[in-house]
Amino acid sequence: MQLANLSLLIGGLLIGVPILLHLVMRQQPKRIVFPALRFVRARNVQNQRRLELKHWILLFLRCVAILLLVLALARPSVSSAAVSSWVLVGLLAFGAGIAGIVAAATWLVGASRGLAIGMTILAIALLAGVGVVTPLALSAGGAGSLGDQEAPVSAVFVFDTSPRLLYQHENQTRLEKAQEIAIWLTGQLPPESEVAIADRRTGASIFAADIGAARQAIQRLEVSPGGESMDRIVSQAVDLADSSEKKRKEIYVFTDLSQPAWSGAQQSDLKNKLAQHPDYPLYLIDVGAVDVRNTSVADLQLSADSVSKNSDVLVQVEVAQDGPETSQTLELYLEQLDNALPIVEDGELILPKADRRDRRNLQLADGESQAVQFRLSDLPVGVHHGWVNLAAADGLEADDKRWFTFEVREPWPLLVVETTPDASRDLINAIAPPAFQDSGRAPFQVDVVTPETLDRQELDAYRGIVLVDPGAYSNNAWRKLDQYVQRGGGLAIFLGQSASLDKMNGEEPQKLLPGKLSRQWRAGDRIWYLEPKDYQHQLLAPFREIGDSVPWRSFPVARHWSFDDLAPEADVVIPFSSPNNLPALIEQRIGDGLVLTFTTSIASGESPPWNTLFTGFDSWPFFVLTNQMAKYLVRSGEERLNYFVGERASLLTGPQQAEQTHLLFTPRGGDPQEVIPDRGLITIPFTDQIGSYRLRPLGGGPTLGFSVNLPPYATQLNPLAAEELDGIFGADRYQVAKEQSEIEREQGKARVGREFFSPLILLVALMLAIEFALSQRFYRQEA
Repeated sequence: MQLANLSLLIGGLLIGVPILLHLVMRQQPKRIVFPALRFVRARNVQNQRRLELKHWILLFLRCVAILLLVLALARPSVSSAAVSSWVLVGLLAFGAGIAGIVAAATWLVGASRGLAIGMTILAIALLAGVGVVTPLALSAGGAGSLGDQEAPVSAVFVFDTSPRLLYQHENQTRLEKAQEIAIWLTGQLPPESEVAIADRRTGASIFAADIGAARQAIQRLEVSPGGESMDRIVSQAVDLADSSEKKRKEIYVFTDLSQPAWSGAQQSDLKNKLAQHPDYPLYLIDVGAVDVRNTSVADLQLSADSVSKNSDVLVQVEVAQDGPETSQTLELYLEQLDNALPIVEDGELILPKADRRDRRNLQLADGESQAVQFRLSDLPVGVHHGWVNLAAADGLEADDKRWFTFEVREPWPLLVVETTPDASRDLINAIAPPAFQDSGRAPFQVDVVTPETLDRQELDAYRGIVLVDPGAYSNNAWRKLDQYVQRGGGLAIFLGQSASLDKMNGEEPQKLLPGKLSRQWRAGDRIWYLEPKDYQHQLLAPFREIGDSVPWRSFPVARHWSFDDLAPEADVVIPFSSPNNLPALIEQRIGDGLVLTFTTSIASGESPPWNTLFTGFDSWPFFVLTNQMAKYLVRSGEERLNYFVGERASLLTGPQQAEQTHLLFTPRGGDPQEVIPDRGLITIPFTDQIGSYRLRPLGGGPTLGFSVNLPPYATQLNPLAAEELDGIFGADRYQVAKEQSEIEREQGKARVGREFFSPLILLVALMLAIEFALSQRFYRQEA
């Protein structure tokens, strides 16, 4: 219980006034000569007791009225909803007790029957109020936070330091606005309070040594593109406040309340944690701008992170507008290749020269997003860095630019082993048409050999190997293939008519196959076809957007192989349709490599054909699937060069640089860091800066690199609706304030707590009313 006007409790001494008046003005018995004194003496004792009881009741009511009035003027309150409910229960019970005592007294002294009945009804009504409020107090639960209004506070200040807070409004960024309010708030805290500063980069860890240290920490705050999510930081703030020994806790969250700041927060446990601590006031300090005017490069997608030479790269950009209609110019820049750069001279990062390759004029309406596509052609082999930016600056520069990185490489070397001549014709036309290979535009450079020459082939020169209709391979050939896979190579096996149980169930082939070959199935009058159950696997990624619309049924399968039991490490990527449901495409991870096994033949020129996957009308689905399988074999999908902030980045070096130390240059510049590859793999665990990262081998050679950007639409400034805030924090569990006056008002409510002035004044009025009614009745009877 806290009291806003503690000194007024001294007024409780005024209860001595009615006591003094009672003693001074107490009526003395009058001596009257009356002939029939024997009749008076008969009731003398009873009347004397009644008279004393009346006076004691009136004295008690007057003293209680004064005490309740003094208490009401002292403005008692509690900061706990649960405690306030129990206090209200106590006040109602107290009033019921007083009314019950008076009712009993009126019956005893023989006062008016109507007054006695009225007091009894009032006592019963107040007891009914106790019965109503008590269940509410029980449901509220929890213990109250007790103390006076100026008790020390454990305050945790949580700052959203995402790049959105750099939005300029009235010559002030949103972060500067938050810092200004926070420093002012530190001066509003009661003496001996403690403050902790938490942001997206550091989280909530410890309380500052004193208020001065807290202010310095606030002034040092900087924008951090990465870091923890806001709901997680607030959850940490609750835990930190809970660890404090001070009884009063307060949490302040400085945010623009935009949707990206709290994306996914409704699925977190923050709402439940706040419900477990109902006595910790949560203030959302809204520092967002009212009139937003911002154009953003919201998203950027490349057609591929790695392309073969003579291929084009498509750059797809999304530009979004918040605010009134505006015109903007979007520009694309691409750096020139220079393996001697970057370098640091006199503390300055020297980068290759960048050329503007294209520009587009845009007209954007409020809330509109436009897609813009750029095409980059005639690209030399190497790692390319570039960016897309808005020509004119606006309120938020952090989202006016996005970076990208891609690699132009020589075609992936792929070895195809065919049992019969020209059996791989359809496959090669699907993944690397000869005309494209001759012009250097094909993603793969395909070499075709026979099983007889496989024993003498140098396999490590190829990124992937494809076996078309394998049959009587030598044990030495199977061993070489197994060693190739164990070292990290990719192998695809397309079973066909040359396979047999005795050839495929031997010891050496079984090291690569997903199980013992069982039998060959023929469809006959039945219709079997490929039927993926879902499209989550990377091999099926090109089909995700169209899903069930892929016409697999139009390409029936007449024959296929099956296995007895699949190995534990084997996963079925695509089964055949019901009621067959046997595996069609199986994946295995063996050693550092992988094996894909396809159970129906793709050999060209078979009679009768095993399927129509390549030969059916408009057979684009299998063309897409085989291209994806070939890319999967050479791990092209694993060479990612564009990341979102905070993600872990990995790069493969060339064979000559697999053990060389590389210098890492970050977007912020400064001295480079030395990184050493692990078997040709470089891992960068921290990507907390947006821009292009570059790695240059110390011994010379091609540079590597990647780019880091904010997630798509991460700088959207649209505020959350009240319903969304309720879903994140819980209804009535937070207070939103924009100005200092609003903060003071909400702060005052929480620190003073729930007041009981109104119910106490009502009790005072009730006591005075009862006292007046009884005094009128008693004195009239005495007269």
